[in-house]
Amino acid sequence: MKLHLLEDLINQFISYQLENKLTDWYYPHTMVSRFHMMWRSPDPNTLKETYEQCLKSEYSQLWWKRDNYRPKEIMINLIEADPELATIAWKDLANDSALIDGRLYRFNYYCDELLQLYRQLNPRSVETYHHQDASIISLYLAGLFPDKYTLYPGLDAFQTFCKVVGSPDIPVIDDLARYMKVAAIGFTFLQRNKNYEKLSGLREVDSKIKFIPMLCSYELVSFAGAAYKFVAK
Repeated sequence: MKLHLLEDLINQFISYQLENKLTDWYYPHTMVSRFHMMWRSPDPNTLKETYEQCLKSEYSQLWWKRDNYRPKEIMINLIEADPELATIAWKDLANDSALIDGRLYRFNYYCDELLQLYRQLNPRSVETYHHQDASIISLYLAGLFPDKYTLYPGLDAFQTFCKVVGSPDIPVIDDLARYMKVAAIGFTFLQRNKNYEKLSGLREVDSKIKFIPMLCSYELVSFAGAAYKFVAK
């Protein structure tokens, strides 16, 4: 990516936020904050209850429940199919000493195995996919490590962001490991912007909402996706 283009985008994003005093940041921040607050070390006896408590929101359920998309419901089914194996899957995903690429690969593998077990226990089930995709896994990672990972706004927004900042390599499929690296770079330069502290200060005084700084990188990519979705085609 080209630094001057990234810095220009950051200027636009922060200026837009300060001028409009938006509250749409409430939802992602409260969602990740709740996950982090409710999460407990995985245990076969409590994993299902912990997971259900982590994925609740007073704003919206759209991150995990909409037409033909039910990752929360299906994960609960997977946990019920084999709590021991599901616990291993979650412990592996939460092991931040291992490389993210491997953790993502293994989590998908475990989910595939759990889905097969679920189908064996429920022969009439029509489920063929576990719905644990980049979007929902980004919530898991951000909830587990809110200072390191952030939410994923989807391939379209990520592609547009990469075009806007002059990246020579535009993603063609969801690549969560790459996205997290790009988001971390974006956050580094967000913090260097002269108005970042003003934005974070305004948000931190809102006692109703826990401000999670790293999520600003998700907001930045989302902003690019919305503001430039036609220009960057």
